[in-house]
Amino acid sequence: MEYDDKQEAIAGRYAFLEDKMARSVFARLDYVLKSGTHIQRDHPKPASLYRFLEKHYDSLQAYYADYFEMLLQRQGEEWNTYYYIDFQEGSRGKVPTDPQYRLYMKAEYILIGLLFFKIFKLDGNIELSRISDFINLLYQEYDELVVKLQRVVSSLGTEAGTDFTEDKLTNLVQKAFSEFDQLGWISRDKDDPDSFTYQPSFDRLRRMYYPQIGQIDELLKPNGNG
Repeated sequence: MEYDDKQEAIAGRYAFLEDKMARSVFARLDYVLKSGTHIQRDHPKPASLYRFLEKHYDSLQAYYADYFEMLLQRQGEEWNTYYYIDFQEGSRGKVPTDPQYRLYMKAEYILIGLLFFKIFKLDGNIELSRISDFINLLYQEYDELVVKLQRVVSSLGTEAGTDFTEDKLTNLVQKAFSEFDQLGWISRDKDDPDSFTYQPSFDRLRRMYYPQIGQIDELLKPNGNG
């Protein structure tokens, strides 16, 4: 009887395993979450990933906390709700170290993301849907920020190098958006990779770096110098 009670308690804590959809959905869901991808209503496909998360959030949260020392987080409201895996405080979690698991982002990609969020959201350019248009807008209306970005990236000693040309900036932006795509912060058209759709989970960058986004001029001062 005691064994049965214990098994029943375990089954209740991980109730998602009792769902008939678990066999077809959970393996894919687990892979996507541990890859660092954020899951929202319209992205990534299939939509069953989001529906399963929405239905079993509490028991899935218990599962990742108990077995991987990681937090399954839910942010946003209603149609803008999104889910992702995060570390518990003071823990690196128990996730394999395969390169597919994107747990960190390069500093230069973060800077590109902050610039994009400022231009797209704060400055009201919500019609942006092409990476090339974003780059053109940077040069046309934010040239001072571009110059500062070039200085910061050069000071970081990144793969872009110190000779930070326009071509290298374009390449950097492309790589940053590829990372945003992998994270689920945007979705890109496979037939037209220059085209993208902004996703609710991009808001996580704002949550992590607010109010730096509103003070991007100060942020783009290498070592605090203009």
